[in-house]
Amino acid sequence: MSLPSQSSRNATRSSQVHYRRSSGGPMKKIVTAIVVIAVVFLVWYTLIRPQANKLNADSNANEQQNSALDNSSNLNEDANQPIVINNAPESNNRPLPGAGTRPDPSQEIDRVLDQRNPNQIDSTIANNSNATNPNSTDDILSAAAEQANRQSRDNPRTTPQEQSTSSGSPAGIRLQLDSARRLIAENNRVQARKLLSQTLLNANISSSEAQYLRDELTMINNQLLFSPVVDPKDRMCETYKIQSGDSLSKIASRRELATHWKLIARINQIADPSKIRLGQNLKLVRGPFHAVVHKSEHRLDLFHGSPNNPESWLYIRSFDVGLGSNDGTPIGDFVVSANKLENPGWVNPRDAKEQYLADDPANPIGEYWIGLTGVGQYASLTSLGIHGTIDQDSIGGNQSMGCVRLAKGDIDTVFEFLAEHISRVLIKP
Repeated sequence: MSLPSQSSRNATRSSQVHYRRSSGGPMKKIVTAIVVIAVVFLVWYTLIRPQANKLNADSNANEQQNSALDNSSNLNEDANQPIVINNAPESNNRPLPGAGTRPDPSQEIDRVLDQRNPNQIDSTIANNSNATNPNSTDDILSAAAEQANRQSRDNPRTTPQEQSTSSGSPAGIRLQLDSARRLIAENNRVQARKLLSQTLLNANISSSEAQYLRDELTMINNQLLFSPVVDPKDRMCETYKIQSGDSLSKIASRRELATHWKLIARINQIADPSKIRLGQNLKLVRGPFHAVVHKSEHRLDLFHGSPNNPESWLYIRSFDVGLGSNDGTPIGDFVVSANKLENPGWVNPRDAKEQYLADDPANPIGEYWIGLTGVGQYASLTSLGIHGTIDQDSIGGNQSMGCVRLAKGDIDTVFEFLAEHISRVLIKP
């Protein structure tokens, strides 16, 4: 058994030792935690942080590159939009839509003229449109008009034959056709008709190119003029609502259309003119219309416009004709006279005994007669006329006594368009 003094001293020493050991434990943990944190921070700062910065930099660089690529893509999309008009010289050599590579412009236009498929015209138009450009119509018209007249200005001494076969002519035709197709794609057939009509009248083009333009214009007019639909841009046509007491003849007279009332029935596809109804909407076509006869091609072209400004006439349609034997059809400037008749009688001017009454199926001049009176230096020519024929095989030949013959169906249409004392008829070589 220990002494009290010894027990007290030992107990105190043991307690002190225990105190020092228990108080040193938490401190060591704190120090250790601080050291670990310091080591982690040092590792992060020296190794992980630079890598993270590098990754962020690479990410930013990638975003900038992607943004640049997006911007570049947008620019390319804009660049791929069809150019409405390009007056640069190289644009004149651009082929028609769908045409392949061609070494010679004149050969390419011939290939297009020969191989063209009219059924593909709508798809060609759609594939070459730029309808989002609101200024394209004015740009097309001004640039195309300049192109149409450029050759004649630059080469005033060039003969017509040289002009029609020059390398610039096919390029000019391609420009006009492409421009017209863009206008059609913008739902502007009225301006397309104007553009191609000006090209047909003013440009130095070959016969094959002129026929190609006529074909294009015929398709345009089939929708603008010969359908019952009224294009609001077309001042040639208007809508009329039938009122009480109306008849087609009264409407044509009161509206001063300068066309025959039967044209109203034709355009509106009215089989029986007596069965029109009150409140019915009609499409009216306003004249005047004129005819140009090309003797060398046995063709009559129908135009619309002011009688005093044939340079601005709009092409409507063409018809094959028969002409006088022994070059008996005179050239000249004529106006339709008051002698414009349906179911006319006829007396042979070379033999008065040969006479035919109205409605006689044997009447050589058919069912329509359009009398012509010479104007100016041609005033002495008063017995000429445009009429039908019972000899359909004579169309395209020279068998008449000098008058212009039209086939059955064609003469009906021309009769309805030409107006007395207003419509001009030009007969050219």
